[in-house]
Amino acid sequence: MGEVLKLVAESGDSMVKFASDENHLFFQFGERLLISRKLTGTFPDFERVLPKDHKVSITLARDEVRGAIERVSQFADERSRAIRMQLCPGEVKIFSSISETGESEESIPVEYAGVMLDIGFNAQYLLEFLRAISEEQVIFSFKDSHSAAEVSPAAGEGDRRELYRYIVMPMRI
Repeated sequence: MGEVLKLVAESGDSMVKFASDENHLFFQFGERLLISRKLTGTFPDFERVLPKDHKVSITLARDEVRGAIERVSQFADERSRAIRMQLCPGEVKIFSSISETGESEESIPVEYAGVMLDIGFNAQYLLEFLRAISEEQVIFSFKDSHSAAEVSPAAGEGDRRELYRYIVMPMRI
């Protein structure tokens, strides 16, 4: 759909002709024609990849954690965008470093009394979630440092946590 939007903007004409057949989608913008093949088969069972049990859950202020990740990720490797989160009793530390330019660390106070947990993420993936939600609080849930983490809105209309779950795979750093 991103390509369709780009071609609409380039054509200068807001009129898009659309058609489909059994295997393809067709989009026409003036003289240009975009053809896309439909995916076939069954959609994978996404319920299998959703984490079932979380040993650790912390609630953080969306703007505070987003700002910390944005600042710390300035020192992350440009390709991997790797940052490290360390959960300690009473705080979450967020780190990144590049051997040539230096390192960055921020600490966010949190209600947490569990064991220390060190886990790495691609900062961009976390920021995409944090920029997309409107809720003020977010919940980070972890099983361990090698398993998928779940990030969700802490509250909202009804129970938004069940409506929107963001799964992020950890990185080795």
